[in-house]
Amino acid sequence: MPDRKNEGVRISQELSEGEKRGTTHRKTTVKKCLNNFGISCNEDEVPHIAILGAGGGLRAMIALQGTLGELQNHGLLDSVMYLCGVSGSTWCMSSLYKHWDWSDKLLSLEERMYEMLLSTWSLPKAMKMLEEAAKDENYSLTDFWAYTVVYGMLHELDKGSLSDQRAASENGKNPYPIYAAVDEKSFNKLSENSADTWFEFTPHEASFLGHRASVDIKYFGSEFEGGEVKRKKEEMNMSYLQGLWGSCIGSKEENIEFIKDMLSFYIIERFGSNSAGFSGNVERFSTPSTGDEERSIIDITRIVHKTNKCLLSWKWGSINNFLYKISGINSAELMEDKIISLIDAGVAINCAYPLILCPERKVKLILSFDYGPGDPFKTLKQAVEYCRQNSIPFPEVDENLLREENNPSDVYIFRGENAPTVMHFPLFNKVNVPGHVTDSRFKFSPVRFVYNKEDFSKLLQAAKLNVSNNKDKILQEIRHVMASSNRSNLYSL
Repeated sequence: MPDRKNEGVRISQELSEGEKRGTTHRKTTVKKCLNNFGISCNEDEVPHIAILGAGGGLRAMIALQGTLGELQNHGLLDSVMYLCGVSGSTWCMSSLYKHWDWSDKLLSLEERMYEMLLSTWSLPKAMKMLEEAAKDENYSLTDFWAYTVVYGMLHELDKGSLSDQRAASENGKNPYPIYAAVDEKSFNKLSENSADTWFEFTPHEASFLGHRASVDIKYFGSEFEGGEVKRKKEEMNMSYLQGLWGSCIGSKEENIEFIKDMLSFYIIERFGSNSAGFSGNVERFSTPSTGDEERSIIDITRIVHKTNKCLLSWKWGSINNFLYKISGINSAELMEDKIISLIDAGVAINCAYPLILCPERKVKLILSFDYGPGDPFKTLKQAVEYCRQNSIPFPEVDENLLREENNPSDVYIFRGENAPTVMHFPLFNKVNVPGHVTDSRFKFSPVRFVYNKEDFSKLLQAAKLNVSNNKDKILQEIRHVMASSNRSNLYSL
């Protein structure tokens, strides 16, 4: 399909120009890394290796930080081309990519993460963001979730934008980042096994995977019609996107309770006194003047009304559809939707295999780190089914190995002909927490909102052990992928 642009909308099989720049520059780093391990290749031959970080709330955020730090500690992170996250893993990624050279200072950023989680969060600042968001016609539960629940967990409001990460993603120092979401309507209608369900964000574009339709990230959220911008809106801030990507911390019932509790907390704190308060150190409101109080009553009335209305309709991630009334895509229904609803990809597949298996990305080795709740092999099983239904090459997975869900090993390796190799790492296993797999899953639950220093360190250490105990196996699979690729090139001559 030819590349076509309509005022920022791109319909094409090709990667964005920004991603091409980023991965081209990254090849120099990957080549140097492999040469350090005695693996000779030129830049055009370097294997595309991807890290998949699963969702799992703060557990995933902290564990991915540990995983990346240990990969760098052993000189392996520089071999990675892509870093792709779901839910809590995106919180870690979005924090890292604020730094153009984050790969070089993961130890200090690890310390910064703990200090951030321990710090005070400001209820007045959160409510100011929420009050502004409530004035927008597309206000949804994602706004409320982002500026109360997620901010209440991360203790950081990030007013920056995803396009700010372009320098860190193009300079070759870091893997190229991909953030996952799903289109709620397509998911409910077609399931997680349809490419049309999947949506991705990069520092350059926001894209419908199945329709190969993209828009410059700076225009995402603006009003479009027929491929043309009708009303330009300010680029979405990172705190909102963190809420969108990480909106599935618990079950629907748990999420409803989180939202109701935070709404009640806000009302009491704003107009009452002596509230028991939300977990964590909170900077509270000062006594308002008469004029401020009148404005606050208007603001709180709007927030309560809109939030309750969204709760009744379970409205999340409402965003202007950049494909509204555009031609050239195979979905008449999507073209008629002025608004789309994007939600946490964890409700579909908690590890974004569909995005990284896009053929143009040419990924040969996948390092899949499972941080999610329940069965540590669920995402792997779902990936097998997704690939089967979409005729995508994927290695054969031995079902007998997947029966170890209650006491898994620390790594599983799956190879296949003309398919990427997959290394799958369950977070808690019989190697890093022998005899305590079930206890660890419960103690470090994805719905846990607060971490002390001891548990923060224990979780980091568990994630790091999965890398340090298997560093030789990772290197072995890189060599295997290189050898397989060389054989394929030889046969094709």
